[in-house]
Amino acid sequence: MPRLTRRFAVLAAVLAILAGLGIGTLQARADGSGLQNEAGKAVATWVAAVTSGDRSAIAAVLAPEFQIVRDNGVAYDRDRYLAGDLPKIAAPPPVSELVATGAGDVMVVRYVLTIDATVGGAAMQARAPRLTVFRRAGGKWLVSAHANFAAIGK
Repeated sequence: MPRLTRRFAVLAAVLAILAGLGIGTLQARADGSGLQNEAGKAVATWVAAVTSGDRSAIAAVLAPEFQIVRDNGVAYDRDRYLAGDLPKIAAPPPVSELVATGAGDVMVVRYVLTIDATVGGAAMQARAPRLTVFRRAGGKWLVSAHANFAAIGK
């Protein structure tokens, strides 16, 4: 096989493989978009409940096994979180950089909130990542665990 023909054959094979990978990537994105939409709705429900400041609204979205950990290492279970000094948030913040994974009735979502809030009278860092684990129960997503990486001022 002449050198030019061989190069063309190799180039064609590489392009075919790359095209196949591209199609696979598009299919994976298309399949994942439903999960991303579901995650966006679950995060919006969680954020709206916390923003409301209404303990019963927050309790309605928390799973019995709920735990929260903050940037400063402070951690609470469900009962201590609901009984404690809940964040004071002026308005529902925008959600960005949302990425969700899931299997069965569990969904793990990482995202960024840009938020104007205080916790225990101290200002919270405005833009910080979060990680929330949801568990589906009774047809809705409950918050099972939440990590808030926003630094809280002293």
